[in-house]
Amino acid sequence: MQTEKMAALGGLVAGIAHEINTPIGIGVTAASLLAEKTAALSDYFQRGTMKRSELEKFLDVAQQSSRLTLANLNRAAELIQSFKQVAVDQFSESQRMFNLNAYLQEILLQLSPKLGLTKHTIEVHGDRHLSLNSYPGAFSQIVTNLVMNSLLHAYAPDDRGHITLTLSQTEEQVILEYADDGQGIPPENLSKIFEPFFTTKRGQGGSGLGLHIVYNLVTQKLDGTIQCESQPFEGTRFVIRLPKT
Repeated sequence: MQTEKMAALGGLVAGIAHEINTPIGIGVTAASLLAEKTAALSDYFQRGTMKRSELEKFLDVAQQSSRLTLANLNRAAELIQSFKQVAVDQFSESQRMFNLNAYLQEILLQLSPKLGLTKHTIEVHGDRHLSLNSYPGAFSQIVTNLVMNSLLHAYAPDDRGHITLTLSQTEEQVILEYADDGQGIPPENLSKIFEPFFTTKRGQGGSGLGLHIVYNLVTQKLDGTIQCESQPFEGTRFVIRLPKT
């Protein structure tokens, strides 16, 4: 399990580095432009040749550059905070109260570099205010392994897949439904998917441990249940039920 956590953290670091590069790059470009225009305006001022039109242009550039820099620095800060929380949760064994919808969005953000290499879309539906006092690190590993399982098994390289995660609740349970619209699972394999080392992709990236880890985390760590429904060419659906207390 520790090896799996380290691998997950490695993916997390790669994901945040990829994601944070864009806002930092935009911020650097905007700041560089502002520095260049400031130097030019200072030169005009020192020589006594500054015109009103040049000052107006500078103020316009300064306003746009400042707004762009601030927005992208805030975005970078949000990414770093998201990374810190998910990374800490993956190595923490402690419980805490967390908003499921918001946490799912954070997990998917970390997976965006891998999802970005595909043509698939992924959406979160359901109660935005649903919270759970549980183990967010385990929850993160469950969702990550389900998504990676779909990417590896459900679709051909050029497919345009659609994955949904739907949150709901009963009086005593929180329910997460995970569904893809991929090629499905043959009936003869459906009863084996949670067995350790069972994979149809050995040598192609499949270890046979992803869904086994999901099963153990759901049933042992989170004291819940997980069911899988699938038909060939009709997609796969996992239903996870977790106790509220």
